[in-house]
Amino acid sequence: MTFPDNIRAIHNFYCINTNNLIECPIFAENAKTMKKTFIFTLCSLFSMTVNAQNFSDYFEDKTLRADYIFTGDAKKQEVYLDELSSLPQWAGRKHHLAELPLAGNGEITMKDKATGETIYRTSFSSLFQEWVSEEEASRIKRGFENSFLLPYPKEAVVTISLKDVYHKVNASLTHEIIPNDILIHQRGTNHITPHRYLLQNGNAADCIDVAIMAEGYTEKEMDIFYKDAQTACDALFSHEPFKKLKDKFNIVAVASPSEDSGVSIPGQGKWKSTAVSSHFNTFYSDRYLTTSRVKSIHNWLAGIPYEHIIILANTDTYGGGGIYNSYTLTTAHHPDFQPVVVHEFGHSFGGLADEYAYTEAPSP
Repeated sequence: MTFPDNIRAIHNFYCINTNNLIECPIFAENAKTMKKTFIFTLCSLFSMTVNAQNFSDYFEDKTLRADYIFTGDAKKQEVYLDELSSLPQWAGRKHHLAELPLAGNGEITMKDKATGETIYRTSFSSLFQEWVSEEEASRIKRGFENSFLLPYPKEAVVTISLKDVYHKVNASLTHEIIPNDILIHQRGTNHITPHRYLLQNGNAADCIDVAIMAEGYTEKEMDIFYKDAQTACDALFSHEPFKKLKDKFNIVAVASPSEDSGVSIPGQGKWKSTAVSSHFNTFYSDRYLTTSRVKSIHNWLAGIPYEHIIILANTDTYGGGGIYNSYTLTTAHHPDFQPVVVHEFGHSFGGLADEYAYTEAPSP
């Protein structure tokens, strides 16, 4: 196992296994209580034997983007397949494919159709699953977009499942991947969004690839975006463990333009036409900045190698959000921009669940 693949296998835990990710007062005490558990798991990952599975036996060097709709309410959830897309290159891990380095509240398992052998697993969290715990979910049904990047299989069956807080599966969908299906959308071969590498240490196969996207920047404001993206990049690598692993990352700034400058603030009656339709007041929380238009994020990035996503919002209003294996979204012009972008990236990159403390356990 090469060192970059080792990093791929353990980066989620390594991100979590630190008390000084950022010096930010919004970190809660329960992050410290998680440390011993993740140290143990990290050591376990180091001691694993090399997986004999050969990537080329089951996969092509391409990416399968699977778009799903998660629907339902507090009582019942369902998963529907929306669209499959093919992207030119696979930027993810190529070893330990059938192992799950970190459990989210959702999981995707890919099995070889002929043998039934598990050939790939990944985990995630979603805005939909967070919404299910909100009061609104007790009185209305909603649907949320979700997109995931998978290695392109030669022949496979995929199962995606959603879990509750007790890790019980409460919704799932199984579907076959027919790799030569003419309706798999071919993306990323033309009309590539303009982009610029801020850090490039190797090819996509050997590094962890992070895309920093523009949100709420007009075409005329892209010089500002590139400057903000560099600030975010510098902030990230000024903290451990990213600092010592800087040479294992590629960072690309993607100039996705918006019609309007700034982002939507519904609480102030401000609505903007922006690249990924982000807005504050998610779940009626003033500072919670997210987008439910996940497909638009990935459409802007098609043709650019990426695994993780940071979205910079062109606003000085404080806020942000980070969803594990989905995206980080944060304001770029608030004085606390630098610590916040690192904090939120801890959520999306490493599944860091440090900010939240509850007085009682959720109902089973």
